[in-house]
Amino acid sequence: MEAHFSMDWLDSIPSAFLQKDLDGLWARQKVISDNMANIETPGYKEKNISFENQLKSKIDSIGGNGNIPDEINGIEDTKPLMTENARETYRADNSGVDLEQQMVSMARTSLNYSYSLQTMGDYFTRLKAAITGSSK
Repeated sequence: MEAHFSMDWLDSIPSAFLQKDLDGLWARQKVISDNMANIETPGYKEKNISFENQLKSKIDSIGGNGNIPDEINGIEDTKPLMTENARETYRADNSGVDLEQQMVSMARTSLNYSYSLQTMGDYFTRLKAAITGSSK
């Protein structure tokens, strides 16, 4: 009796998590860019993206039930949440964008994106080494 074991090496919990992290950071960069572009738009209110808490909650709720496809789908189904900061106003025209804060957020998000991208590359480098049996 022959055992059949098949696994798509690209569909794993670490790769799904890293992909969702990159997606969330990309969405945050787009919202920050929109905020900065609309700094002089009268009445425009700053928008924010959060995804870390949703992702953590999803991971905690599926936490190791042993069904890897369900866990991966749970991670992939997590969506970034966009909110609008309607209370803050920084200019006489009721614009709610703090340019300095947006620049800091963009720098932080860019660094996080670069780190996550490097982590994804490292993950696939290790996977390749495991498959080929080489370190390069």
